[in-house]
Amino acid sequence: MSRALRAEMRRLLSRRLTLIAVLGLLALVALFQLAVGEQVSPPSTTEAAQYQQEYDEYVQDWEANHQEWETSCLEDGGTADECATPRPEPSDWGLAPSSYEDVAKSALSFAVYLGGMVVFVVTVSFIGAEVTTGALANWLTFVPDRNRVFASKLIVVTGFSAVVGVGVGVVTVAASAVITALYGQPLTGLDSVVATAGRGALLVVVFGIVGYCVGLLTGSTGAGIGVLLAGIFVVFVRNVIVFSSQWAQQLAPWSPEVNLEAILANGTTYQVATGSGPVGDEGSGFNSVERTVSLAHGLGYWAVLLAVIIVVTWVVFRRRDVT
Repeated sequence: MSRALRAEMRRLLSRRLTLIAVLGLLALVALFQLAVGEQVSPPSTTEAAQYQQEYDEYVQDWEANHQEWETSCLEDGGTADECATPRPEPSDWGLAPSSYEDVAKSALSFAVYLGGMVVFVVTVSFIGAEVTTGALANWLTFVPDRNRVFASKLIVVTGFSAVVGVGVGVVTVAASAVITALYGQPLTGLDSVVATAGRGALLVVVFGIVGYCVGLLTGSTGAGIGVLLAGIFVVFVRNVIVFSSQWAQQLAPWSPEVNLEAILANGTTYQVATGSGPVGDEGSGFNSVERTVSLAHGLGYWAVLLAVIIVVTWVVFRRRDVT
C-alpha cells in the first residue's frame, strides 16, 4: 500500500495544473488582504462624519421601534433569543475599525471556499484525466486490485486537500494578524480565528473528496467541472427563491452549502418568513424568525453525505470498464 501511495502522490504533485492552481490560490488569498487593510484602518474625517449621521439616524429609529419589532416577531412564533434586537454598535457602521476577529474570519471564509473550489478542480482533473487518457486502465494492469487503487487515490487526495486547507488557513491568519498589528489594532479573538481556520481545513477536504468522486464517476475533467458550476448555479437559484418561498427556506437545514457554513462558522442561521406585515415606520415587508443550524448538525450531515458519495463511487469503480 505504501508504494501505491507514493506513486499516487508523485502523480498528483507532478501535474502542472496542481502547481499552477496552488500558486494562483495563494496569490488570490494574499491579494484579498488589501480588503483586510481597509477594514482595520480608521475612517477618514469625511467618512466618519457620514457614518456618524447614518448611525445616529438608525439609533433613533431603533429606540423608537425596536420593542415593536420584537413584539411582532414574538407574535409570529419566534423565541426571545431569536427576536432580540440589540442596540446597534458604532463598529457596525464604520465609526470604529473592524476587529481582528471579524476581518480575519471574513478573510478565512473567502480563502476556504476559494481553496475548496481550487482543490475540487485539481482532484477532478487528477482522476478525470487518468480515465480519459487510459492511464487508469494501464495502472490497473500493474495493480489489478481495484480496492487498493481506489483507497490509495482517495487517501492521497484527502491528504493533499488537508495540506492546502491548513496552508490557506495559516497564510490568512498570519497575514491578517500582521496587517492588523501594523494599524495598531489588537488581535482580538485570536483563539476563535485559529479554530475557524481549523474547521476551514475540513471544508477544503470535503471539496477535495467530492471532486475526486465526481471525477471518477463522470470520467471526465470537463464533466466534473460542469458539475461544480451546476452546483453553484443551484445554490444561487435556491438563495434567490429563499427570499420569496417559505418552502425553500424550510429546506435550508438540509442544503449542502448551509451545512458547510455551519461547520466553518461553528453554527449558522437562516431566516424563515412568517407572513407579511408592517415593519417599523418605513413601510411593509416580510416578518421572519431566525433559525439555527449547529456545528454538530453540519458535521453529521457531511459525514453521512461523504460516506454515501464514497460508497457509491467505490461500487461504480469496481464494476466499471475503464479500458
